[in-house]
Order: sequence, then C-alpha cells, then structure tokens
Amino acid sequence: MRHHRLSLTVALLASAFAAPAMAAVPFFNASCPGGIDVHADEGGPVYVQGREATLKRFNDRYVEARDANSGTTLSISTGDDGAPQVSYTGRGGANGICQVSSGGSTAAAEGGRHHRDQDRDDDAALPREVTCESTDQRQVSCDMDTRGTVEIVRQLSRTRCEQGSNWGLSRHSVWVNGGCRATFRNVSKAAANAPAGDTALGSCNASKGAQGTLVTQVPVGTDYQELIIDYPDGRFLCMMNNNGRVQSVTPMRRRGG
Repeated sequence: MRHHRLSLTVALLASAFAAPAMAAVPFFNASCPGGIDVHADEGGPVYVQGREATLKRFNDRYVEARDANSGTTLSISTGDDGAPQVSYTGRGGANGICQVSSGGSTAAAEGGRHHRDQDRDDDAALPREVTCESTDQRQVSCDMDTRGTVEIVRQLSRTRCEQGSNWGLSRHSVWVNGGCRATFRNVSKAAANAPAGDTALGSCNASKGAQGTLVTQVPVGTDYQELIIDYPDGRFLCMMNNNGRVQSVTPMRRRGG
C-alpha cells in the first residue's frame, strides 16, 4: 500500500511539472510564407507540413517549434487577449510572419518574431504602396512598410493572388511567387504611428533599467510591437503598444542558462 501511495505521489508531481511545459501552445492553424502549413493543438503538439515538430518552451507565453526535416523554426507567442502570434525562420535566411486562424480576430492573429536581422532602417521611410510582380513563376521581394495591415488594392495578373499561397509579408517587404502580380497597400494607420526602432528600444531599456541591443522588431497585429533585445543578463521579449507604452519585458534566455 505504501509503495502504491509513493507511486501515485510521484505521478502527481510529474504531472504537475509536465503540464505547464506545454501551456504556451494555443490551438491554431496558420499559413506561413512559402506555402508552409502549420497546425497546433492546445498544449501541443505542433505540426509543420503534417510532421510533428520538436517543442522548446521559454516561458508561459512563448514557445518555439522546430521541424528538422525542412529546417523551419516557428516562434509562437500568446498575447494578452490569448490570441497566438506566429512567425518563422527557415533555411537560406528565409523568414516571415504567418497568417493565423484560431477563432480570434485577424488583427490579433498576425505577428511573431525570431529572425536575426541587423537591418535597423526606419520602416517609416519605406513605401506604403508598391507593385510587386512574379515573373517566370519566381519569387520576388519588394521593399515596403509592412507594419499593420497590408491589402491588395489592384490585381494585375490572371493568376489569383492569395495570401499565404503566392504572396506574403516579411519584416521590410512583401513577397510574391507563382505568377502573382499586384499592387499592395498598407491600410493601417497604426503603421505610420508606431515607434521607430531607436525610440522603441529606448523605451524598453528604460523599463528594463539596462542598455540592450535590438535583435528584431516586428508588428503584432495593428496595436502592438514586439522587440527581441539582448541585455547583459540574457535575451528578453519586450511588448509595446504603438503609442510607445511598454506592456512587459520578459526573459527568454538567461546568460549562462
């Protein structure tokens, strides 16, 4: 009887520690640039192109899922409203923001992070309307301010342009492939008012009480910016309103951890 009680106690303890490890994964379906399909069950697992990915949890609101077969790493974070934000990195420097459908609003579903990008150009200097054309079915990227909501305002090709299939968004550009040709416009007012990189970094530094180095800054829907910053004691995630107010600065990876 004593042996059974001990086994039950061990099992309950194991369950208590194991359950939170998957808490960062909400239920969602997503389409990432390049035709990458993603499905996640609440608590996991996460499937990339139908294959179960390896999960790595950083905290209760952030987890990474890696598909070794394709070399794709998904960054999955959960906003204050519980909506998932997903981005990806892949081989050859590929990266982008995934379009999420999870029963929540489209604006809250857009976003993500985790591509190391040393380019800190001011997004406000980029055009908010561009014509981007895929010739000979090849993929083409066109510089654009992609913060907020980007829509097709004029279809130019016979091939129908469908987001997530033959066009999508990266941090500083819109991409097209498969013969898609269209004019794209940033219709979000928030994109014009969001803090630039240096201003946003300064606000996060003030909140953290330390000087950090910006790794990447990406929009989360139309209301937030998500910054990944390296500080002396580790890498942190800074969430900020587009009005410049810092919501949180949370650790992702501690130095020496």
